[in-house]
Amino acid sequence: MAAAPGGRIVRLGHISDLHVSDRSRYPRNGFSARDCEKHSARLAKGLLDALREIGVDHLVVTGDLTFSGEPREFERAADLLRPFAEARKLTVVPGNHDLWTEDSVETARFLRALGPDGLGMKKAVPSYPHVVPLGDEAVLVALDSARWGEDPWTTPGRIGGDQLRAAREIVREHAKLGRAVVLAFHHHVVLPPERVPSDVHVARMPLADADQVVRLVADLPVAAVLHGHRHTAFRVDLPGAAGATPVLCAGSASRVADEPVRRARAYVYEIDRTGVRSVEALVSGSE
Repeated sequence: MAAAPGGRIVRLGHISDLHVSDRSRYPRNGFSARDCEKHSARLAKGLLDALREIGVDHLVVTGDLTFSGEPREFERAADLLRPFAEARKLTVVPGNHDLWTEDSVETARFLRALGPDGLGMKKAVPSYPHVVPLGDEAVLVALDSARWGEDPWTTPGRIGGDQLRAAREIVREHAKLGRAVVLAFHHHVVLPPERVPSDVHVARMPLADADQVVRLVADLPVAAVLHGHRHTAFRVDLPGAAGATPVLCAGSASRVADEPVRRARAYVYEIDRTGVRSVEALVSGSE
């Protein structure tokens, strides 16, 4: 596919919800060893290897890298993503499972083990919005929607006013320069009308300020919104300032499931200054 005149196509990879675990250490944090079997690090590695073979320009991981925020889980997730991190081709945001315990929050495990670029941080500092230029054509704006709560099963996500205000300014600035702006965070903004039998808890842990994201997209030109959180792959188009804006859920890159929309997958988006030109799914076989 040809790019817009004078530009080039950027290939952005997208995966989410790896839920890397250490089965031998469960039950803990409200989960059993059997719960760990719903996800496979082998499936995730296969998809990551495929993305490397394709040669994506950058990879974004939209949260829930770990099963319940345990130290060894972060180490394993960092190992899986290291080839992209070392090539400076990785952006990562936290998900609710990465902040599952008070201890994981107090020790800033996500930032120390991974941080926004997958390389980790010796000193954890506020890191979002994290802005990543994708050549001269586009820019990726990573936001943190993960919030810890006393009851992690029902705690909603929230981007917050400070990040949203900063994101507005970033979108405005890059739109003036003719770049496509892609937003990425963990929680879902909207849900598709279709349901699958295993996705019964659709009301759990929504994005509390989803209405503000919808308003941002309506007010300013956003090329796409990327997220995870729901372990089903779907697309919903929102009315945008520059036309329909695709909201793309990557599902899970490690899910062991028979339902087609649940199977482990990765995505490759071709983007130029006009927006998302194509969407390709890489779907893994079952375990």
